[in-house]
Amino acid sequence: MLVHQRKYTLEEYRAFCDAPENATRLFELIDGEMVEKKGSFKPSAIASEFNFQIKDYLRQNPIGYVTGEAGGYMLAPGYVVMPDVGYIAKARLPEVPEREAPLAPDLAVEIKSPTDSKRELRKKAELYLTHGTKLVWLVFPDEEQIEIYTPDQDVIEIGIDGVLDGSDVLPGFTLAVRSVLG
Repeated sequence: MLVHQRKYTLEEYRAFCDAPENATRLFELIDGEMVEKKGSFKPSAIASEFNFQIKDYLRQNPIGYVTGEAGGYMLAPGYVVMPDVGYIAKARLPEVPEREAPLAPDLAVEIKSPTDSKRELRKKAELYLTHGTKLVWLVFPDEEQIEIYTPDQDVIEIGIDGVLDGSDVLPGFTLAVRSVLG
């Protein structure tokens, strides 16, 4: 849902988000426009499972940070995104920022909610890749399918019996799709 159709600066975005009436709401900044994120139970539960699995991997391999749906990343001026699950390597982000990470996540996981369109999610996946994200997983719970996006590669689709691979982003990380969608 678009909130205001004017271009916001990062400072205006932060002030808007910090306003008391917005304290319990989440907003992204897409091309300078404020976009409110709407919550939904099933996608949130799926995101929590992804977050748990990645966090568990990071306990054994402390190479980065995982964030939930409120973790912001600045892709470029006019862009602050909040993937449902994000991961960024400590090598790229040595210290945890107070607010948004000043760069794109290495991995972004977006889970389709009832208010999302596939087209919007696919455009967002391309936005992540354009700004340096190395791996994007788009999750479509109703179809029990995940689309995998990597720079300069065709999109790969896997179903409920497939296995996600962390590639060089999360070396050695694998996750059965059924474990998060089944």
